[in-house]
Amino acid sequence: MLRQVIKENIRYRKQTLMLSKVDLVKYYKGTALGYLWALIKPMVTIGVYLFAFQVGIRKGAPMDGFPFFLWLIAGLVPWFFISEAIIAGTMSIRSYKQFVTKMKFPVITIPSFVLLSKIYVQVGLIIPVIGIFIVYGYNPDVYYLQLLYYVPTMLLFFIVLSWSFGSIAVISRDFENLVKSSLQALLWITPILWNLNDVSSPKLRFILKLNPLNYFIEGYRDIFLYKRWFFETTYTIYIWIVIAILAVIGSIIYKKIYKEFADVL
Repeated sequence: MLRQVIKENIRYRKQTLMLSKVDLVKYYKGTALGYLWALIKPMVTIGVYLFAFQVGIRKGAPMDGFPFFLWLIAGLVPWFFISEAIIAGTMSIRSYKQFVTKMKFPVITIPSFVLLSKIYVQVGLIIPVIGIFIVYGYNPDVYYLQLLYYVPTMLLFFIVLSWSFGSIAVISRDFENLVKSSLQALLWITPILWNLNDVSSPKLRFILKLNPLNYFIEGYRDIFLYKRWFFETTYTIYIWIVIAILAVIGSIIYKKIYKEFADVL
């Protein structure tokens, strides 16, 4: 089944690309500021967290020798895609139920074009963030090339995750609500607003590192701040094992319940 799912995504790649653009337009259609909301929303969020931690909790103290503002931004930028991808991926098939009920359509490609539309926003957000780092004296270097690795890998991770999440959400609205309600907790257990190295227990620190989201958060910080290559960490092997497992599980779940989609929707 996994081979079939992969073949369908490859076969309909041009259609997926076209529909991703349609989904992006649909998301911002009807708003006065249009695509500017892709920047305004995350910048407002960054401002709130910056005020809470820089002025309140941390009193302006640096993090690992870097300005806390830059350290925070480097971790929040991937989170904006992660949070959108989890929700959009879970709701993807249900959001496009007309493709399931009213026409013959490769349903498994729906999460692909929905999440691809979100990656456009991520790339658009990275550009002004690079500008902020330049203002602070952190000029782009060869490590920025790793964006060509982390961004596609992050996209692939959430596409295969959405094969299972999106399928289950069609059958169960409770699952959809569970995912939405868990998002805030996920933000706090992922080292975005706090430093994983501050965890004193080695065992707990190791367990927290097994969170796949940590790989992408730390990856962005390695690019912008720490200047480390993705192949220097053993967690690169780990993340690809996780992706492979999620792909197998997702394809199995999809195969077992996709015939029920039309009746449920």
